Amino acid sequence: CLMVCSVLSPLPIRSQMFAAEENVDFRIHVENQTRARDDVSRKQLRLYQLYSRTSGKHIQVLGRRISAKGEDGDKYAQLLVETDTFGSQVRIKGKETDFYLCMNRKGKLVGK
Repeated sequence: CLMVCSVLSPLPIRSQMFAAEENVDFRIHVENQTRARDDVSRKQLRLYQLYSRTSGKHIQVLGRRISAKGEDGDKYAQLLVETDTFGSQVRIKGKETDFYLCMNRKGKLVGK
């Protein structure tokens, strides 16, 4: 009995520790870190083209409409990718139209 009791006694303590960790909400910490900018953080802009393997062409932002029929070097296929070094936010915008690449509730790509 002594051996079984000593093995079983740590279990309730472990389950309490796991329960406490599961209830922790890190969203507030992430929001604070995202808002807080320091001297090292900066916005980066890069020009890309996104290739669609399905269509074999490039993604185009044509205003509110998104197409996967762009040729290499097409002005509507040039996308500005904006990133913050801290905060892990990425924004993709059509260089020609200034519309952002977004996704609606159904998962369809749209420009806004």
